[in-house]
Amino acid sequence: MRLLKILKKLEVPHADGKHLSVLKNPDLEPMPPSRRLWGFWSFFGYWAVPNVSIVTYSIGSSLLVLGLNIQQTMGTIVIGVLIGILYTRMIFGIIGSYLGIVIRIMLSIVFFASMSWLGGLGIVVMLSSWSKNYMNMDNTFSHSVNMTRRDFIAFFLFNVIQICFFKIRPEKMGPYVNGSCFITFIAILGVFGYELHKCYVLTGGPGPLWYESVDIPKSEVGWIWLQAVTVFYGAVSPNCTNMSDYSRFSRSSKQMYWGIVISVATTGVMIPMMGMVTASNTLASYGTAMWLPTDVCLRWLRENYSPMRRAAAFLCGFSFASSQMTYNVIANGFAGGMDLAGLFPKYINIFRGAVLTALISWVCQPWNFYNSASVFNSVMASFGVMMCPIMGIMVSDFNLVRKRRLRVSHLYSLKKDKDFWFTYGINWRAYLCFFAGTVPGLPGLAAVVNENVRIPTGLFHYFQNSTIFSFICPLILYYLICLVSPPQGAGEIDEYDYFDVFSEKELAELDMKSFQDGCDSEGVIPSDRVSLVDDEGNILSSIDDNKKSQVFVKSETV
Repeated sequence: MRLLKILKKLEVPHADGKHLSVLKNPDLEPMPPSRRLWGFWSFFGYWAVPNVSIVTYSIGSSLLVLGLNIQQTMGTIVIGVLIGILYTRMIFGIIGSYLGIVIRIMLSIVFFASMSWLGGLGIVVMLSSWSKNYMNMDNTFSHSVNMTRRDFIAFFLFNVIQICFFKIRPEKMGPYVNGSCFITFIAILGVFGYELHKCYVLTGGPGPLWYESVDIPKSEVGWIWLQAVTVFYGAVSPNCTNMSDYSRFSRSSKQMYWGIVISVATTGVMIPMMGMVTASNTLASYGTAMWLPTDVCLRWLRENYSPMRRAAAFLCGFSFASSQMTYNVIANGFAGGMDLAGLFPKYINIFRGAVLTALISWVCQPWNFYNSASVFNSVMASFGVMMCPIMGIMVSDFNLVRKRRLRVSHLYSLKKDKDFWFTYGINWRAYLCFFAGTVPGLPGLAAVVNENVRIPTGLFHYFQNSTIFSFICPLILYYLICLVSPPQGAGEIDEYDYFDVFSEKELAELDMKSFQDGCDSEGVIPSDRVSLVDDEGNILSSIDDNKKSQVFVKSETV
């Protein structure tokens, strides 16, 4: 009895008469126009914030270590940012979709830890500009721990601060995202301009890394280019996998697409370039290539702890911390919260799920991720092995098989005659393609984790270039399987706007009847007034009392 009382208190508060389910709860429903607040600049910021962050600024170090020079590395980055991704849910089926959700939760946890560590470095710069004692704090941690006491304090503070932002609704994060993007871009531009000018004064050029030659066999250059694209994609994969969670906040599909394209094409290329050139500058100026902008700021303070440099370091540190925070909150915190809310809606909403993601992320020990570039490469590439097959299937299912048309109401029903029930709730086509794309990459992952494992060169190349192979192979295979065994309802849409979320213009474009038309037609149930699945798997009960006079309940139609 006591346990039941505790569980009752832990339930997510909800309006009277409303029951939450795995299929349908406020965190998973389509957005009405009043909550669709994101336009061009919001989506521009959504894709700019990972690019103006510390992780993308420093991605060049992980690519150059593969053996490429700066010019070739820029080529791989341009290719990486041009890879287009589109998304939809339930490719694995109502029941089978749990696989994708669990993988996304794991991705959110690991990336939350990684981004939090880098955000803590911004706090280090801020506090160091306030206190020289903090900057030079003695390290009381063991040498076996890949962090100092100073960095741990900043890491802890960063985590506490960003948890406060979880209380903001995701659709209202747009201004914070755009603001952090702007000030961080100015900070990176300042670091880049100052170090470039200093290097030209000293050496008359951009530094030794710029002129470094490539010393790798010609037969390996192509494979290394593909591997570099894989590493870059791994760094920005949270935004890719979570795009479906934020596209529903869009006021206009055109504004969303143009915001994404322009943001990725500009910031996605400029920021890594600035990071690599600055590293080349610092190698000439200080004798050490500094890949993190926070290291450059700390070097300023160590050289001259003057008021001007302290002010510059503080503003830069604040900017870097802000971009890491907004990026982490929207791409990992909220994303993990949404997925956990989908699994346990009775006890977890987005806020609780985001906090849980943040707490579990400590287990990942992110201070070990940036111990060396090879470790970072392995972490990034490992995400591609699991995520790229899912992304390939998503693109194939939504664009090629369903022609960008699907019956949304069927996503919220467990009836066996609905589109997304497939076979016992599992889409065997998607599972077959997922394992076909994932399994060949697992031996390569094992070889990276354990140096004693020896595998054929072909399998290792598959793992290194998982972004290409694990994406394209499942995409093509899924499409071919669906040609032979097409899924039910492919290319069809709902007759009515069951969720009352489309404008008149959108209804005309979709050739769909309005919510009110559905209310006036006997046998049609407006799904956004229904919140409980009955014993037969139909979402038919607990209808809003204020709407009962308008709604005709007939179980055969939904």
